[in-house]
Order: sequence, then structure tokens, then C-alpha cells
Amino acid sequence: MLAISKPNWMVIVGLALVTAIWVVVFGPAGAAAQNTHVGVAKLRVGTVEAPPFATQVANGPWEGLSIELWRWIARDLEVAYEFIPYEDSGQLKLDLENGALDVFIAMALTASHEDIFDMSHPFLTSGSSIAVPWIEPRPSLLHFLGQFVDRFLSRELLLMIGVLVLLAFGAGTLVWLFESRRNRDVFTDKTFKGLWQGLWWAVVTMTTVGYGDKAPRTVGGRVVALVWMFTSIILFALFTAAVTASLTVGTLSGKVQGFNDLYGARVGSVARSESLDYLAQHGIGVRAFKSQQDGLQAMIDGEIDAFVFNALTLKNAARTAFNGRIQVLPEIFDPYYVSMAMPPGSTLREPFNQALLTIIETEEWLRLTARYIGLEK
Repeated sequence: MLAISKPNWMVIVGLALVTAIWVVVFGPAGAAAQNTHVGVAKLRVGTVEAPPFATQVANGPWEGLSIELWRWIARDLEVAYEFIPYEDSGQLKLDLENGALDVFIAMALTASHEDIFDMSHPFLTSGSSIAVPWIEPRPSLLHFLGQFVDRFLSRELLLMIGVLVLLAFGAGTLVWLFESRRNRDVFTDKTFKGLWQGLWWAVVTMTTVGYGDKAPRTVGGRVVALVWMFTSIILFALFTAAVTASLTVGTLSGKVQGFNDLYGARVGSVARSESLDYLAQHGIGVRAFKSQQDGLQAMIDGEIDAFVFNALTLKNAARTAFNGRIQVLPEIFDPYYVSMAMPPGSTLREPFNQALLTIIETEEWLRLTARYIGLEK
């Protein structure tokens, strides 16, 4: 029988102790920590009033697109958290950089932010827009007709109409040249009348009216007709879009009707925001406000002519708190992605990204974005 020496007994006891420690560390408690992926007792989540991303009604619970997304992530990672509200994002960014916060749930993904913070994958696209005071349209029919005539007789539209007529004349001339010898009952061989018939056919074809009174029969004429039909679809679509844009701009009154008008206007934005930095980089004088609410109210009071900030938050304000008092111009500039931010060197980035990517691929996320911002993503 094999005898076990004392040193062997010491090895066995040592292995038993190591096994016991392994079970304690990586047993149920260790598994729970592994399920959370983060190993933090309670995360400190910074929030700022910025609907539709985040808002708090009457000191009640927070709600909004970013709030719902964060709750979803926290539920998937099984982490506890608390919301820490801030009056503006300036102090919040300082606390986040210093580690006093663990995460900020809605920040523009820019190069400057990436240099300072650990940024998550983006979950939304946005940009800056211009808000101007709402001006009630005049109900006068004569005023409307005057605006229509002014815009329709603008240099740009007249030039575009001239180009369309010249192109139609060219296509009609080619068709007439092919058809005037073998299709004289439709396209006469007389020059002036034939050119007019060709122009008439080209315009009718371009506008898709298609009376059917004239149609090419020769191979050459039909080839020209085929090319012209496809070309005219594009040309007429561009012309329609230009007319619509021109008339839409014509209905807007006020000093600011687009980005270039900001150079000669009194402009406001939120302090230390991406929009303010963008305006400053483009040499536009801008007055900084503590919040979007303050800036929009100053615009309504006549202190500034326009207010520039995040497009989604401005549109939300135009639908809710400032409904009927402001309007947001359709132009969006300085596009950027929206993501979550963490302190530099944070261990939360990888588990957050995994949960985030899983969430934004679901139908529930599409319904959530539609609930807060409609079709915009």
C-alpha cells in the first residue's frame, strides 16, 4: 500500500484552500458581478433638461429618448443608478471629466469630445438649426398673389424656365428633323410650323401631359423621344423642387431666412454648445445663453433675431412650450452623431457599447425614436 507523506498532505490541503477561495470569489457573488459587466455599486448619471432627449416634469421622474435608452441599457446590464440633474452641460462636462459622474447619456460625438471623454457608439444623428420668431402669415389674397408673382419672376426661376425651354426646343427640333419627311401628317415639313410642332411635342412630353396628338414613328424620332422622356422626368422634378423651395422661402418673413443671413443678425445659442462653437468658427457673432429656454425667450422679446441650437430640441420646443411663437427653418447644418460619454479610461465603455448596439437593432428602438422624434433618427 502506497503511503502518503506529510508534504503530500500539505499539497492537498493547499489545493483545497485554493479551490475554496475560487468558489467564494467566482461563485454566486462573482457570477452576479460578471452579469453586470461593470462592477460598480451605483452609477451616477448626469442629466440636463433637453427635450426630446431628457426632461423632468414638476420634479417627477425623468423621461425622454435618452432616458428610455439608458434605462434599457441599465436593465440589460443589471446595474443600479441615480440621475444627477444639472442646470447646464458646462458643469456636467467638468464633473464627468473629473470622474464625479459615471456617464452622460446624450453628447455630440465630436473630435473635441473624443479627446476628453470615452464616447460610446452613436445612436442618433442630429445637427444645428435656426429658430426665428413666428410671424403670422397675412391672410390677404392680394398679398399672397404678390408674393407668388415676386418669387415666380425671380431671376433664378426665370433662368431655369429659359433653360428648360431651350432643351425642349432642341429635343423638338431633332424629332421634327427625323419625322418631317416620313410623318408629314403629324410633323409638317414647313420649317416654322414644324419647329413649333416639335416644341409643342417636347413640352407636352416633359410635363407628362401626353395629349397623344403627336407621336414619332421613325426609328430616329423614337430614339430621341425615349432619351427625352427619361431626361425630362429628371429636369421637371428639379424644376418642381426649385419652385417649391422658392415659394416656401417667400412665405417666410423676417430678417433671417437662412444660414448666410446670420452674418448680419443678432444671433444667440447655448453657452459651451456645439452650435455656438460652429458659429464662432464661421465668424458669426453670437450671444451665449445659459439654456435654450432663456435664448428662445430672449428672441421672442426682441433681444436677438435668431437662435441656433440642436435641431431636434428646437423642433420639440416649436411643438410644445413655444408653439405658435417660434418657427424652425428647414436648413440643418453642422451634422453630428449623438452618443453617450464616460470619463476618460472608463471600464464602462465596452459593456455599454455591446448593450447599445443590441438595442438599436431592435424594432422597439424604432418605435421609441418614432415616439419622441417622429421619422427623424
